[in-house]
Amino acid sequence: MDSPNADFDSPWKHAPERYLADFAELFLLETRERQVAPESLEQELGQCVRDGAFGLRRLDKLMRVTEPDSSSCLWHIEVQTASQADFAERMFICYYRLYERFRLPVRSIAILGDLSPTWRPEGLEMISGRTQLSFGFETIKLIDFEDRIAELLLSDNVFAWLVSAHVATLRTRRELEDRMRVKGCLLTGIHACGWPKEKVLDVHELIDRMMRLPWGLQQQLDARLEDLFGRSAMPYMSAYEHRVEKRAKIKGRQEGRLEGRLEGRMEGRMEGRMEGRLEGRLEGRLEGRLEGREEGREEGREEGLREGKLRMLRQIVLSQLGLRFGPLDEHVQQVIAAGTVEDLERQIMAVLEAKSIEDVIESAKH
Repeated sequence: MDSPNADFDSPWKHAPERYLADFAELFLLETRERQVAPESLEQELGQCVRDGAFGLRRLDKLMRVTEPDSSSCLWHIEVQTASQADFAERMFICYYRLYERFRLPVRSIAILGDLSPTWRPEGLEMISGRTQLSFGFETIKLIDFEDRIAELLLSDNVFAWLVSAHVATLRTRRELEDRMRVKGCLLTGIHACGWPKEKVLDVHELIDRMMRLPWGLQQQLDARLEDLFGRSAMPYMSAYEHRVEKRAKIKGRQEGRLEGRLEGRMEGRMEGRMEGRLEGRLEGRLEGRLEGREEGREEGREEGLREGKLRMLRQIVLSQLGLRFGPLDEHVQQVIAAGTVEDLERQIMAVLEAKSIEDVIESAKH
Protein backbone atom coordinates (compact mmCIF):
# COMPACT_ATOMS: atom_id res chain seq x y z
CA MET A 1 0.00 0.00 0.00
CA ASP A 2 1.45 3.36 -1.01
CA SER A 3 2.14 5.90 1.70
CA PRO A 4 0.61 9.33 1.00
CA ASN A 5 2.92 12.30 1.37
CA ALA A 6 2.85 13.49 4.97
CA ASP A 7 1.87 17.11 5.44
CA PHE A 8 4.63 18.30 7.77
CA ASP A 9 4.56 21.84 6.42
CA SER A 10 1.20 23.26 7.50
CA PRO A 11 1.16 21.97 11.12
CA TRP A 12 4.67 23.26 11.84
CA LYS A 13 3.92 26.49 10.00
CA HIS A 14 0.76 27.37 11.88
CA ALA A 15 1.27 25.89 15.36
CA PRO A 16 4.13 28.20 16.58
CA GLU A 17 2.01 31.28 16.02
CA ARG A 18 -0.98 29.80 17.83
CA TYR A 19 0.97 28.25 20.72
CA LEU A 20 4.16 30.30 21.06
CA ALA A 21 4.47 29.73 24.83
CA ASP A 22 4.36 25.94 24.34
CA PHE A 23 6.93 26.20 21.53
CA ALA A 24 9.32 28.22 23.69
CA GLU A 25 8.86 25.93 26.70
CA LEU A 26 9.56 22.61 24.96
CA PHE A 27 12.12 23.59 22.32
CA LEU A 28 13.87 26.69 23.71
CA LEU A 29 13.53 25.91 27.44
CA GLU A 30 12.03 29.34 28.01
CA THR A 31 9.00 30.22 30.11
CA ARG A 32 6.74 32.84 28.60
CA GLU A 33 3.78 34.13 30.55
CA ARG A 34 0.77 35.70 28.89
CA GLN A 35 1.99 38.28 26.40
CA VAL A 36 1.08 40.11 23.22
CA ALA A 37 0.17 37.61 20.49
CA PRO A 38 2.83 37.32 17.74
CA GLU A 39 2.15 39.07 14.46
CA SER A 40 2.37 36.93 11.35
CA LEU A 41 4.36 38.52 8.52
CA GLU A 42 3.51 35.98 5.81
CA GLN A 43 2.31 38.66 3.41
CA GLU A 44 5.64 40.51 3.45
CA LEU A 45 7.97 37.63 2.73
CA GLY A 46 8.01 37.47 -1.06
CA GLN A 47 10.23 40.48 -1.67
CA CYS A 48 12.74 39.27 0.94
CA VAL A 49 13.46 35.75 -0.26
CA ARG A 50 13.12 35.53 -4.04
CA ASP A 51 16.40 34.37 -5.50
CA GLY A 52 16.67 31.72 -8.19
CA ALA A 53 20.38 31.10 -7.53
CA PHE A 54 19.67 29.87 -4.00
CA GLY A 55 16.18 28.50 -4.48
CA LEU A 56 14.72 30.86 -1.92
CA ARG A 57 11.05 30.82 -2.79
CA ARG A 58 9.48 31.17 0.66
CA LEU A 59 10.07 31.00 4.39
CA ASP A 60 8.17 28.54 6.52
CA LYS A 61 7.30 30.98 9.30
CA LEU A 62 8.04 34.60 10.11
CA MET A 63 6.57 36.40 13.11
CA ARG A 64 7.08 39.71 14.86
CA VAL A 65 7.33 38.78 18.55
CA THR A 66 7.14 41.03 21.58
CA GLU A 67 9.81 39.87 24.01
CA PRO A 68 9.33 39.84 27.83
CA ASP A 69 11.18 43.17 28.06
CA SER A 70 8.63 44.66 25.58
CA SER A 71 11.17 44.88 22.75
CA SER A 72 10.27 43.58 19.26
CA CYS A 73 12.16 41.07 17.18
CA LEU A 74 11.55 38.71 14.28
CA TRP A 75 11.34 34.95 14.68
CA HIS A 76 12.24 33.09 11.51
CA ILE A 77 11.34 29.39 11.86
CA GLU A 78 12.41 27.07 9.06
CA VAL A 79 11.25 23.44 8.87
CA GLN A 80 13.53 21.06 6.97
CA THR A 81 12.60 17.39 6.57
CA ALA A 82 15.59 16.29 4.45
CA SER A 83 19.31 17.01 4.75
CA GLN A 84 20.55 19.84 2.53
CA ALA A 85 24.17 20.75 1.96
CA ASP A 86 23.66 24.52 1.75
CA PHE A 87 21.04 24.79 4.49
CA ALA A 88 23.20 26.90 6.83
CA GLU A 89 24.00 29.28 3.96
CA ARG A 90 20.29 29.56 3.19
CA MET A 91 19.54 30.39 6.82
CA PHE A 92 22.20 33.12 6.74
CA ILE A 93 20.87 34.65 3.52
CA CYS A 94 17.36 34.72 5.00
CA TYR A 95 18.76 36.32 8.14
CA TYR A 96 20.48 39.26 6.49
CA ARG A 97 17.66 39.88 4.01
CA LEU A 98 15.12 39.95 6.81
CA TYR A 99 17.27 42.34 8.81
CA GLU A 100 17.78 44.52 5.75
CA ARG A 101 14.02 44.63 5.15
CA PHE A 102 12.76 45.15 8.72
CA ARG A 103 15.78 46.52 10.66
CA LEU A 104 14.88 44.37 13.66
CA PRO A 105 16.82 41.67 15.51
CA VAL A 106 16.20 38.28 13.92
CA ARG A 107 16.00 35.02 15.85
CA SER A 108 16.71 32.14 13.44
CA ILE A 109 15.34 28.73 14.43
CA ALA A 110 15.64 25.52 12.40
CA ILE A 111 13.32 22.56 13.02
CA LEU A 112 15.06 19.50 11.57
CA GLY A 113 12.45 16.84 10.92
CA ASP A 114 14.63 14.28 9.13
CA LEU A 115 15.82 10.86 10.32
CA SER A 116 19.59 11.41 9.98
CA PRO A 117 21.29 11.41 13.42
CA THR A 118 24.39 13.19 12.07
CA TRP A 119 22.99 16.06 10.01
CA ARG A 120 22.96 18.95 12.47
CA PRO A 121 23.67 22.32 10.83
CA GLU A 122 24.13 25.03 13.43
CA GLY A 123 25.77 27.95 11.67
CA LEU A 124 28.13 29.37 9.09
CA GLU A 125 31.64 30.81 9.38
CA MET A 126 33.57 32.74 6.75
CA ILE A 127 37.08 34.23 7.05
CA SER A 128 39.07 36.30 4.56
CA GLY A 129 42.17 38.00 5.92
CA ARG A 130 41.16 39.81 9.11
CA THR A 131 37.52 39.89 7.98
CA GLN A 132 35.43 37.17 9.53
CA LEU A 133 31.82 36.24 9.98
CA SER A 134 30.33 33.81 12.47
CA PHE A 135 26.60 33.15 12.15
CA GLY A 136 24.81 30.68 14.40
CA PHE A 137 21.17 29.65 14.65
CA GLU A 138 19.10 27.55 17.01
CA THR A 139 18.52 23.96 15.92
CA ILE A 140 15.74 21.64 17.06
CA LYS A 141 16.30 18.01 16.03
CA LEU A 142 12.97 16.21 16.37
CA ILE A 143 14.32 12.65 16.47
CA ASP A 144 16.26 13.62 19.62
CA PHE A 145 12.87 13.44 21.35
CA GLU A 146 12.25 9.86 20.24
CA ASP A 147 13.51 8.36 23.51
CA ARG A 148 11.25 10.72 25.45
CA ILE A 149 7.92 9.82 23.83
CA ALA A 150 6.51 8.36 27.06
CA GLU A 151 7.39 11.61 28.84
CA LEU A 152 5.93 13.73 26.04
CA LEU A 153 2.61 11.91 26.25
CA LEU A 154 2.34 12.97 29.89
CA SER A 155 2.51 16.61 28.85
CA ASP A 156 -0.21 19.11 28.00
CA ASN A 157 2.25 20.95 25.74
CA VAL A 158 0.90 21.05 22.18
CA PHE A 159 4.32 20.48 20.65
CA ALA A 160 4.93 17.36 22.73
CA TRP A 161 2.01 15.79 20.84
CA LEU A 162 3.10 17.19 17.47
CA VAL A 163 6.62 15.81 17.96
CA SER A 164 5.14 12.40 18.80
CA ALA A 165 3.00 12.53 15.66
CA HIS A 166 5.95 13.66 13.50
CA VAL A 167 8.31 10.91 14.71
CA ALA A 168 5.58 8.27 14.41
CA THR A 169 4.83 9.40 10.85
CA LEU A 170 8.49 9.09 9.87
CA ARG A 171 8.80 5.64 11.46
CA THR A 172 5.65 4.24 9.81
CA ARG A 173 6.25 5.12 6.18
CA ARG A 174 6.04 1.44 5.28
CA GLU A 175 3.87 0.24 8.18
CA LEU A 176 0.69 2.14 7.49
CA GLU A 177 -1.57 -0.01 9.64
CA ASP A 178 0.76 0.79 12.54
CA ARG A 179 0.42 4.46 11.64
CA MET A 180 -3.35 4.13 11.73
CA ARG A 181 -3.23 2.60 15.22
CA VAL A 182 -0.81 5.24 16.55
CA LYS A 183 -2.83 8.03 14.99
CA GLY A 184 -5.98 6.71 16.62
CA CYS A 185 -4.26 6.60 20.00
CA LEU A 186 -2.96 10.17 19.66
CA LEU A 187 -6.30 11.53 18.48
CA THR A 188 -8.06 10.01 21.48
CA GLY A 189 -5.20 10.61 23.92
CA ILE A 190 -5.21 14.40 23.62
CA HIS A 191 -8.55 14.42 25.42
CA ALA A 192 -6.58 13.63 28.58
CA CYS A 193 -4.81 17.00 28.40
CA GLY A 194 -7.67 18.98 29.86
CA TRP A 195 -7.63 21.57 27.06
CA PRO A 196 -10.64 23.70 26.09
CA LYS A 197 -12.81 22.18 23.38
CA GLU A 198 -11.55 24.56 20.69
CA LYS A 199 -7.93 23.66 21.40
CA VAL A 200 -8.69 19.93 21.28
CA LEU A 201 -10.30 20.36 17.87
CA ASP A 202 -7.38 22.42 16.60
CA VAL A 203 -4.70 19.92 17.67
CA HIS A 204 -6.82 17.06 16.30
CA GLU A 205 -6.74 18.74 12.90
CA LEU A 206 -2.97 19.36 13.03
CA ILE A 207 -2.25 15.70 13.85
CA ASP A 208 -4.73 14.54 11.22
CA ARG A 209 -2.98 16.58 8.53
CA MET A 210 0.45 15.31 9.50
CA MET A 211 -0.34 11.60 9.83
CA ARG A 212 -1.93 11.07 6.44
CA LEU A 213 -3.26 7.63 5.61
CA PRO A 214 -4.34 5.89 2.42
CA TRP A 215 -8.01 6.32 1.71
CA GLY A 216 -9.06 2.85 2.85
CA LEU A 217 -7.23 2.98 6.19
CA GLN A 218 -8.46 6.50 6.85
CA GLN A 219 -12.03 5.31 6.32
CA GLN A 220 -11.44 2.54 8.86
CA LEU A 221 -10.08 5.01 11.41
CA ASP A 222 -12.93 7.45 10.78
CA ALA A 223 -15.42 4.67 11.42
CA ARG A 224 -13.74 3.68 14.69
CA LEU A 225 -13.55 7.27 15.90
CA GLU A 226 -17.17 7.76 14.85
CA ASP A 227 -18.13 4.81 17.03
CA LEU A 228 -16.16 6.32 19.91
CA PHE A 229 -17.23 9.96 19.67
CA GLY A 230 -20.39 9.91 17.57
CA ARG A 231 -20.63 11.20 14.01
CA SER A 232 -21.77 14.71 14.91
CA ALA A 233 -18.98 15.03 17.46
CA MET A 234 -16.07 14.00 15.26
CA PRO A 235 -13.13 15.83 16.85
CA TYR A 236 -11.58 17.06 13.62
CA MET A 237 -14.61 18.09 11.65
CA SER A 238 -13.00 20.02 8.81
CA ALA A 239 -10.82 17.09 7.74
CA TYR A 240 -13.67 14.64 8.27
CA GLU A 241 -16.10 16.73 6.24
CA HIS A 242 -13.55 16.90 3.41
CA ARG A 243 -13.34 13.12 3.32
CA VAL A 244 -17.13 12.83 3.45
CA GLU A 245 -17.34 15.20 0.49
CA LYS A 246 -14.78 13.19 -1.47
CA ARG A 247 -16.64 9.97 -0.79
CA ALA A 248 -19.89 11.59 -1.87
CA LYS A 249 -18.41 12.61 -5.21
CA ILE A 250 -17.09 9.10 -5.78
CA LYS A 251 -20.33 7.31 -4.93
CA GLY A 252 -22.67 9.80 -6.57
CA ARG A 253 -26.06 11.21 -5.71
CA GLN A 254 -26.91 8.74 -2.99
CA GLU A 255 -23.81 9.62 -0.97
CA GLY A 256 -24.37 13.28 -1.82
CA ARG A 257 -27.81 13.15 -0.21
CA LEU A 258 -26.27 11.39 2.77
CA GLU A 259 -23.71 14.16 3.11
CA GLY A 260 -26.48 16.76 3.02
CA ARG A 261 -28.38 14.97 5.78
CA LEU A 262 -25.16 14.65 7.74
CA GLU A 263 -24.47 18.38 7.52
CA GLY A 264 -28.03 19.10 8.63
CA ARG A 265 -27.69 16.83 11.64
CA MET A 266 -24.32 18.38 12.45
CA GLU A 267 -25.79 21.87 12.56
CA GLY A 268 -28.74 20.77 14.69
CA ARG A 269 -26.92 18.50 17.12
CA MET A 270 -23.33 19.78 17.26
CA GLU A 271 -23.61 22.06 20.29
CA GLY A 272 -25.97 19.92 22.32
CA ARG A 273 -24.36 16.57 21.72
CA MET A 274 -20.72 17.62 21.71
CA GLU A 275 -21.00 19.88 24.74
CA GLY A 276 -23.22 17.45 26.61
CA ARG A 277 -21.35 14.28 25.75
CA LEU A 278 -17.77 15.33 25.05
CA GLU A 279 -17.36 18.26 27.46
CA GLY A 280 -19.58 16.86 30.19
CA ARG A 281 -18.02 13.42 30.33
CA LEU A 282 -14.46 14.20 29.30
CA GLU A 283 -13.92 17.33 31.36
CA GLY A 284 -15.37 15.72 34.47
CA ARG A 285 -13.35 12.54 34.18
CA LEU A 286 -10.11 14.10 32.99
CA GLU A 287 -9.75 16.57 35.87
CA GLY A 288 -8.27 13.73 37.86
CA ARG A 289 -5.49 13.30 35.32
CA LEU A 290 -4.40 16.93 35.66
CA GLU A 291 -4.46 16.76 39.45
CA GLY A 292 -2.52 13.50 39.38
CA ARG A 293 0.09 14.94 37.02
CA GLU A 294 0.60 17.98 39.27
CA GLU A 295 1.06 15.72 42.30
CA GLY A 296 3.50 13.56 40.35
CA ARG A 297 5.77 16.53 39.70
CA GLU A 298 6.40 16.84 43.44
CA GLU A 299 7.73 13.28 43.64
CA GLY A 300 11.10 12.05 42.38
CA ARG A 301 11.51 12.46 38.59
CA GLU A 302 11.67 8.79 37.66
CA GLU A 303 8.93 7.76 40.06
CA GLY A 304 6.86 10.74 38.99
CA LEU A 305 7.10 9.90 35.29
CA ARG A 306 6.22 6.26 35.90
CA GLU A 307 3.25 7.02 38.13
CA GLY A 308 2.18 9.94 35.95
CA LYS A 309 2.15 7.76 32.87
CA LEU A 310 0.04 5.15 34.65
CA ARG A 311 -2.45 7.81 35.74
CA MET A 312 -2.65 9.26 32.26
CA LEU A 313 -3.13 5.87 30.60
CA ARG A 314 -5.81 4.91 33.13
CA GLN A 315 -7.70 8.12 32.48
CA ILE A 316 -7.46 7.65 28.72
CA VAL A 317 -8.80 4.07 28.98
CA LEU A 318 -11.57 5.10 31.38
CA SER A 319 -12.52 8.06 29.17
CA GLN A 320 -12.56 5.94 26.02
CA LEU A 321 -14.61 3.19 27.66
CA GLY A 322 -17.04 5.71 29.12
CA LEU A 323 -17.56 7.41 25.78
CA ARG A 324 -17.93 4.10 23.96
CA PHE A 325 -19.99 2.03 26.40
CA GLY A 326 -21.45 4.45 28.94
CA PRO A 327 -21.03 4.53 32.76
CA LEU A 328 -18.54 2.00 34.13
CA ASP A 329 -19.24 -0.23 37.13
CA GLU A 330 -16.88 -0.48 40.09
CA HIS A 331 -15.39 -3.81 38.97
CA VAL A 332 -14.27 -2.40 35.61
CA GLN A 333 -12.75 0.65 37.29
CA GLN A 334 -10.82 -1.60 39.68
CA VAL A 335 -9.49 -3.73 36.82
CA ILE A 336 -8.27 -0.63 34.96
CA ALA A 337 -6.74 0.81 38.14
CA ALA A 338 -4.73 -2.40 38.64
CA GLY A 339 -3.40 -2.50 35.07
CA THR A 340 0.28 -2.14 34.20
CA VAL A 341 1.59 0.30 31.60
CA GLU A 342 1.67 -2.54 29.06
CA ASP A 343 -1.90 -3.60 29.91
CA LEU A 344 -3.21 -0.06 29.51
CA GLU A 345 -1.39 0.55 26.23
CA ARG A 346 -2.96 -2.60 24.77
CA GLN A 347 -6.38 -1.52 26.01
CA ILE A 348 -6.04 1.95 24.43
CA MET A 349 -5.42 0.31 21.05
CA ALA A 350 -8.17 -2.27 21.56
CA VAL A 351 -10.97 0.13 22.51
CA LEU A 352 -11.34 1.46 18.96
CA GLU A 353 -12.27 -1.99 17.61
CA ALA A 354 -13.75 -3.71 20.67
CA LYS A 355 -17.40 -4.72 20.67
CA SER A 356 -17.67 -4.86 24.46
CA ILE A 357 -15.88 -3.80 27.64
CA GLU A 358 -14.88 -7.43 28.16
CA ASP A 359 -13.02 -7.40 24.82
CA VAL A 360 -10.98 -4.44 26.00
CA ILE A 361 -10.13 -6.03 29.36
CA GLU A 362 -9.20 -9.34 27.70
CA SER A 363 -6.83 -7.57 25.29
CA ALA A 364 -4.43 -6.92 28.20
CA LYS A 365 -3.89 -10.67 28.60
CA HIS A 366 -2.48 -11.20 25.07
